[in-house]
Amino acid sequence: MITIKAPATSANLGPGFDCLGMSFDIYNTFEVERADSDSLENVEDRFNNADNLFLRAYHYGMQKIGMEDGIHAVFHCDIPVSRGLGSSAAMITAGLSAASALHDDALSENDIFQCASDLEGHPDNAAPCLFGGLTASMHYKDRYITHQLQLDEDWFYHVFIPDFEVSTEEARAILPASYPRAVAAANGSYLLYMSEALRTGSLTLLQAGARDAIHEPYRRKLIPGFDQLKELCEKECNGAFLISGSGSTCLLISKNPVNAHIKKEISSMPDHHWEIVEVHPSHGTEIRGELHDI
Repeated sequence: MITIKAPATSANLGPGFDCLGMSFDIYNTFEVERADSDSLENVEDRFNNADNLFLRAYHYGMQKIGMEDGIHAVFHCDIPVSRGLGSSAAMITAGLSAASALHDDALSENDIFQCASDLEGHPDNAAPCLFGGLTASMHYKDRYITHQLQLDEDWFYHVFIPDFEVSTEEARAILPASYPRAVAAANGSYLLYMSEALRTGSLTLLQAGARDAIHEPYRRKLIPGFDQLKELCEKECNGAFLISGSGSTCLLISKNPVNAHIKKEISSMPDHHWEIVEVHPSHGTEIRGELHDI
């Protein structure tokens, strides 16, 4: 069997709406082999059907290859669903990678990236999931392009995963249809400062750049306790507290790790439980096994 390991991703990173993304070392892992018909193991009943994103991506890849083989796949999934950590991108990237790896690497990395971005509708999660690290991506001349950005090694990253979901549809619907010119100009400035902060390790640049004007002012309303968490974590850890993707998970980028005082304060918050996980940038999707060994 072949093993495919796809990482979690956090999109937007504040002002990088639909373009910036970073991969982290939480993974969905899939053991796959060719089969006469489709068979999925260790999958929740609600996802064990033809609409499963991994399965849909696999067959989308097979169409590109020009074949119709089935697949047997065993799922080991640690990326929470509908939490803003790129679970759909991991499923899609892994499904496409399985189609390629099980058929003599019939798809190039760029083929997989284009297909994953098409299925997702945007490249901000697909790019870091496939290539790893911090990426800036966009649609350009009828195709998707991506570029890996440098990361300073001194940042700490923590994800705050709550016990509630925020649907992507709801998070999209709450955004305005258009923005004033001044808002668009300001957000471009924030994005430049954010990317430079992540590259240089500058806390000053990070604090200046982590002021998104496109999505966070609206989506924070969907995350109970967001403002309280943001104030606490930024004060204690010297960093920026952001919504991961469309939520409900939040991402802390900081100079100091989360301490016992923060954990105690958060555990005492009413209504919802938050799991705090220290994460690290990952190297992207890995494929190992008999037909393709990296």
